[in-house]
Amino acid sequence: MNHLPCESELLKEFCRVERLKTRIDVDGTLTAPGKWGHLYQYSEGLLAVIVAPNAHRKHYWAVNRKKLAGLGCIVVQDGDHEGAVAFDPYDANQGRAAIIVAGVLRKRQLSSAQVERQLGWLRGSAGEAL
Repeated sequence: MNHLPCESELLKEFCRVERLKTRIDVDGTLTAPGKWGHLYQYSEGLLAVIVAPNAHRKHYWAVNRKKLAGLGCIVVQDGDHEGAVAFDPYDANQGRAAIIVAGVLRKRQLSSAQVERQLGWLRGSAGEAL
């Protein structure tokens, strides 16, 4: 029995390495949501970022489209104020730029001192409401 890899394995690995938050959309696809867009798996070896800022940032897409294209990303959708760009997840510059353009948040990494302090607070409250 052949085990077919999930189509979003590349995105899962990219998000794990970059410590990005992910979620499953209503249609069942895995995305990394951001403030101005989100990352998703475009094809077998490419990821993509869709940029859809709010109405107050009309030039956000135009400026960032040029920046991403200059890094070697492929523009796959180009609208007036929004669009999508495919990028190579193994290219650090393209990946970093896509994360920044979409406004994707990273998962927090707590130090051991922070973990101990929070555990102390929990132990001190003994389950009582604060």
